[in-house]
Amino acid sequence: MSYEQDPRNIFVNQRQGYSEKQPTQNAQSHNDTQSAQQGNTTKTTQQEEYEKRVEEMKRLAAKYEREGEGQLVKDIVNNVIEQKARGQLSNEQLITFAKRVSPLLNAEQRSRLEGLLEQLLKL
Repeated sequence: MSYEQDPRNIFVNQRQGYSEKQPTQNAQSHNDTQSAQQGNTTKTTQQEEYEKRVEEMKRLAAKYEREGEGQLVKDIVNNVIEQKARGQLSNEQLITFAKRVSPLLNAEQRSRLEGLLEQLLKL
């Protein structure tokens, strides 16, 4: 699965779309109208991409609901090993991710995340 298709990156990619400048309301030229139309096309494409990623996240959630936490952890470890081997993932990125996710978890989940993070940092 490529970086762009990875559902974990959905919010990063979505934020990138918001940082693009939108056409100003004061502009009246034909070029501005064309730019606005292209912007609408881009928004539509971004919305479609967003919806695809949401569906992928739902599919993954259903998969791991069936297969259980053990399979999820196994898949995470394998994915980290692959990405580290290709130089696409660093320990700093893992730590940053854990810090961002941690406030969303309860105490038990945080503890399991910390244990998993320790294992992943050793890989």
